[in-house]
Amino acid sequence: MRKSTQSIAKAFTRRGALKTLGAAGAAMASPAIVSQAFAASGEVNVYAWDEYISPDMAKAFEDNTGIKINLSTYGTNNEVLNKLRASKGEGFDIVLPSISSLQSWYDAGAEDGNELLQPIDETRLTAGQINPSIFEKSLDLGASQRGARYGVPFNWGTEGLAFDSEAMDLTWENASWNDQWKEEYAGKMAVRPRSGLTTIALMLDGTGKMLDEAYLDEGVANDVFAKALEFGKDHKANIKVFWKTAAELTGAYTSDGCVIGQSWDGTAISMWKETDGRIKYVSPKEGALTWMDGLCIPSGAANVDQAYELINFLTSAQGGGMHAAHSGYNSAAIGAEAALDADAQERFKLIYGPNGEAIANLWWWKPEAGWFSKLRSEYITRWETA
Repeated sequence: MRKSTQSIAKAFTRRGALKTLGAAGAAMASPAIVSQAFAASGEVNVYAWDEYISPDMAKAFEDNTGIKINLSTYGTNNEVLNKLRASKGEGFDIVLPSISSLQSWYDAGAEDGNELLQPIDETRLTAGQINPSIFEKSLDLGASQRGARYGVPFNWGTEGLAFDSEAMDLTWENASWNDQWKEEYAGKMAVRPRSGLTTIALMLDGTGKMLDEAYLDEGVANDVFAKALEFGKDHKANIKVFWKTAAELTGAYTSDGCVIGQSWDGTAISMWKETDGRIKYVSPKEGALTWMDGLCIPSGAANVDQAYELINFLTSAQGGGMHAAHSGYNSAAIGAEAALDADAQERFKLIYGPNGEAIANLWWWKPEAGWFSKLRSEYITRWETA
């Protein structure tokens, strides 16, 4: 699996997207964002992660289409899933869950007797503007069900180590998940519970093999999480902040005295810029956790035409580039990297190596069955309340 991941991941680098696709692919990057037949009017109700759509992006979309974005934000996949379950798929026209979490959406729809998402009509997508490797990889990660696509890839990113460079010096060559658990950082660590148990399991295993098997076998999952929980409880004194949102993560470093811990790359890069390089970010040698988020249309969407217009904008070089420049995450759109400045390119090298060497070790979040998500949640609760 690592070999396959490596070949896919190399195609995902900001610098490498156009090189991978070649001139023919690049030629597909400039289709019209807005259908000429589409009436430039209306609104679209969007429920997105809280760093994803900036005011400038919303304005550009409205200027291009006449469609106003009504934006609500969330901080976890469970938050958006639970809200859509409660409303039976109504209230929003676009949601942006992680692709690997969609199996839980399919399971919840079957359990409730009410599908939460509607199949994507690919004839309405400007699919040629999306990196084809990412477009296809999304199917492996959970974007399809019963032969139909339910999620369009929007972006991808990692969760690695954020650290105070005045307290330590970590590089992509020597950083380890184990660094955050060192005694000298007791009471100075930030961690997201869901990811924390995962990286402990990855650290204890070293190869990721047992963790991969845990997604397929409940007995293995119990064993893996039990060992991770034991380590987490024994070292809980290191944790200053259990964070779940970008705001909580930022506060951990800027207000609560944390000097190391797990972080989304986009949030860490924002802190990197805001602290003039004091807070940095790196991919650990065991592999940064890697995710892909998608654009989905709920089953009860009221503004479907407008939803497809927004999907095509967000997966264009313009929309994707604005997102990448704003958030620090990697866009799925061909040509989006053109919006990144020289400093952003240099940060990418420091995180993943001069030639993206660390990308070979990325560990991708897997599609999750309902039993797996439930089991992990039980262990997370036991850790948080220990």
